[in-house]
Amino acid sequence: MRIKSEYKIRKIAGENVIVAVGATNVNTTSIISFNATSVELWNALSERDFTVADVVAIIKNDYGQSEEIATRDAAAWIEKLREAKLIEE
Repeated sequence: MRIKSEYKIRKIAGENVIVAVGATNVNTTSIISFNATSVELWNALSERDFTVADVVAIIKNDYGQSEEIATRDAAAWIEKLREAKLIEE
């Protein structure tokens, strides 16, 4: 899977917000904001293909989480990206 290249993180009013860069006809009725962990994952994985295992490894290495917690959190993060149509598979 891959994060769609037309989306970028921008800091707006103190929040990390996903914006569509250069896109027309963008739905602006919803705003997606990220916490610090999501920003780190996005930055580490954008512009390359990645797997669930890649996300799990980052969470384990950077936050010292167990395999079980990292796997659960990785799956939840990826599902949120899918729901928001921010990734290609």
